[in-house]
Amino acid sequence: MARVSAVCLSGKRQTRKVKQDSVLLIENFGIQDDAHAGIGPRQVSILSELSHAKMEAEGIATSPGCCGENIDIHGAIEMHTLLPGVQLKLGESALVKITGIGKDNTDGHADNVIRGNIFPVEGVFAEVLTGGTVKPDDPIEVLRNSGFTAGVLTVSDSASRGDYQDLSGPALIELLDSNGFLPARYAIVPDEVPQIVEKLENWCDDGFLDVLFTTGGTGFSVRDVTPEATRDVCDREVPGIPEMIRQKSALIIESAWLSRARAGIRKRTLVINLPGSRKASVECAGFALPLLGHALEILRGDIEHCGHGAG
Repeated sequence: MARVSAVCLSGKRQTRKVKQDSVLLIENFGIQDDAHAGIGPRQVSILSELSHAKMEAEGIATSPGCCGENIDIHGAIEMHTLLPGVQLKLGESALVKITGIGKDNTDGHADNVIRGNIFPVEGVFAEVLTGGTVKPDDPIEVLRNSGFTAGVLTVSDSASRGDYQDLSGPALIELLDSNGFLPARYAIVPDEVPQIVEKLENWCDDGFLDVLFTTGGTGFSVRDVTPEATRDVCDREVPGIPEMIRQKSALIIESAWLSRARAGIRKRTLVINLPGSRKASVECAGFALPLLGHALEILRGDIEHCGHGAG
């Protein structure tokens, strides 16, 4: 489970924040006595220790609050791939809503706080919905309300290079939202097994996602390796889902039988491979969605048994 590793504040802007024993989050305001508190979308700033690790790998020494953030998070959690609108519960009662990822640093002001400041790329801003005290080792969880959380990972060399705009990922997010899911994560990675595996592991292991859809990399090209990455990270396979998708898709286009897509479970997250094209990914996700409610309830532990006839 993701947890708070440090809480920090500062009475001045554009400085490192100072580690505290605890901080008080105030509804629609921010952190008491912090310079960035006030009405607006950037009341609290959050950074993952995974981001600190990237700076350390570049030879930059880090410490709590060193990038100007209020709250540092530890655990295998990528804060910067969470989507705006996601609500996080911090500790016993504090509730924040993510409002933005990163910030403009064209004038270099963030580097005045610390050289190589990663916050403009991977930092998270949030507003306080419910106040409360937050301290180190407090648990962090996504507020699911009555729905299921979903992530979309686009696997594409071209899209990751910026050669073209990803259409499949945003279309899937729209589909999920319209079907009552909470889109909680989105990212683009190249067709490289280590990078796909890293995202799948991180996204499954922090417990924030109920279902994770990948789009792309399921064909016959030597660069199509999403099924292999999925096989490597999953604890259990769910072969019926891709079999059903292939069968239904083949009624529309016969080449659907050539898909190598997989589905499986890692911890409490269901991972489903989808094709890379916008039309096909949305179509295939639409075939799977009616099955997911019951399956995800079992994975989350809401109910104990599969329906009649399940093996």
